[in-house]
Amino acid sequence: MICRMILIEFSSDKFLPYLPEACQSNPGVYGFELALWLSQALMREALPTSYPLEEDWGWFIEYIDGEAEFMLGCSSLTDEGDGYRGRPLDWRIFVKQQLSLKQRFKGHTEPKIAATLTDAIVAALRSEGIDPHVC
Repeated sequence: MICRMILIEFSSDKFLPYLPEACQSNPGVYGFELALWLSQALMREALPTSYPLEEDWGWFIEYIDGEAEFMLGCSSLTDEGDGYRGRPLDWRIFVKQQLSLKQRFKGHTEPKIAATLTDAIVAALRSEGIDPHVC
């Protein structure tokens, strides 16, 4: 069975961008500050990740445990310019195992690792006073 993507959604003004709109992945696509914070928060829980990497839809960090590789995506759910109004934005973090063709064929998924990452993310957000919704 292929591991489904876990979504964590919340609203906060904590991760607003500090660089101008022209420096973002795309207009209205923020997430570097969230991805950087998440990488640091997971490191404090002995879950080291990569540095943030950019995509068209936002930013992501990678977590690797043996042969299990996970992508932790971070992005805003906003319109262009919303990050500079000083108001809370809607955010989404996803946890998704990246499976090789061989892993897909053999059904090698790591739901325990996905659950550990999700629990650590939710706990870190709650420690900041953020109430996330997991779906």
